[in-house]
Amino acid sequence: MSLLRDAIMAASYRVDAHGKYIASLEVRTRYALIDPILQALGWNLSDPSHVQLEYETTDQPNPRRVDYALLSPGKPEILVEAKPLPEKYLAIHKANRQEKSTLLLDAWEKIRRDEEIPNAPPAIAMWLGLMEAHETQLKEYIEQLQLGSGYAVLTYGAEWRISDLAESGNPVTVNILFDSLSRCEEVLGVLRRR
Repeated sequence: MSLLRDAIMAASYRVDAHGKYIASLEVRTRYALIDPILQALGWNLSDPSHVQLEYETTDQPNPRRVDYALLSPGKPEILVEAKPLPEKYLAIHKANRQEKSTLLLDAWEKIRRDEEIPNAPPAIAMWLGLMEAHETQLKEYIEQLQLGSGYAVLTYGAEWRISDLAESGNPVTVNILFDSLSRCEEVLGVLRRR
């Protein structure tokens, strides 16, 4: 198995087994879910020449900071904005998975195809609202840094929303709880350190 596949499976397990502990604190989400996936993609989180944490987006007083700047020769190639795994999501996810897993997976497929979802399961509706609320913040970071290429990522550790900055299309979204391992590897693979 690949390191990335192992990291994805481990993160999915951690959400199910330790979600209550991880949830609602960004530092725990980063440590348990996000960091291992970035490391499996080849990013050495302890080497500031490759990864800088809390990267300042301007040189103005009181600058805003993006959680991770993944660097390729010395300049940001990938920005990753991390948010805490929402605690409310865990109970809804568990109930939907146990009682309506087919409905939940069908809704997730529609999201990936950018289709309308009438009567979305609660976990899907909540997930969409949470992700959209933080996209504006990430867009501001991109503008402040004047990035025209690379990738911007918004993640709660389970869902990863990846935008190619050179293209103006919709972000590609993958969820380690709903998507197949092969799809997760394919989508997250664009973030691999070159």
